[in-house]
Amino acid sequence: MKIFVVLHGQTDLDAEGRVQGKSDQPLNDTGREQAHETAKALQSKGIDMIMMAPQNRTLETAAIIAGQIGVEENRMVKGMKLPERDFGDYEGQLTAEMDMYALCSWTGNAPTPNGETIRDTAARVILYINNMVKLAFKGKTVLLVVSEHVLRVLFWYFYGLPEAGQEQIIEIDPRSIYEFESDEVPPEMKDFQLILDQLNSDDGGKGSSDRVLSQSEIDRLMAEMMSG
Repeated sequence: MKIFVVLHGQTDLDAEGRVQGKSDQPLNDTGREQAHETAKALQSKGIDMIMMAPQNRTLETAAIIAGQIGVEENRMVKGMKLPERDFGDYEGQLTAEMDMYALCSWTGNAPTPNGETIRDTAARVILYINNMVKLAFKGKTVLLVVSEHVLRVLFWYFYGLPEAGQEQIIEIDPRSIYEFESDEVPPEMKDFQLILDQLNSDDGGKGSSDRVLSQSEIDRLMAEMMSG
């Protein structure tokens, strides 16, 4: 199964170089142009369905792409575990004034006051995608429309967790298209719950690794994807 991933188009916060996690801004004119440009490059990819984060910037990007490549609305699904990382007190701050490497490091896992660490984001995204790969994506060519830190986690999912000092450098460009194969996911990432359980054991049980989709959530998403 093939999975394509694109970033949402630019927003005003992006243009200003500010942290944009749970902030829910629409695309600006540049962002809409970027989405149309990305759609042109996707027309020959044979996309069967689109899954996007439930935020304005990703929904708008996905709608523009779907309209150009001919994906019907009943093949578009909001991925409720795919929103961008919650940056808590850092929301809206200039990224140039922050240590973004530390905030993006799996091994460092720098705290985010009143928000998510990168491991928090990885837990919800990877367990969610594992469910979708097993249950909903089989035999389909899927497009995911996400934000920057979710994309980073998806790199970890398909290539394995980075060692200290080996964080992947990801080209942050809404016009880039990233292509992955579900058959190439490292075995340990398919058993990501074991990694989380070990982390919780190591830190004395703090936090929760109970992030797998419930059966009712899976049933609802499957019904949405197959309706019509």
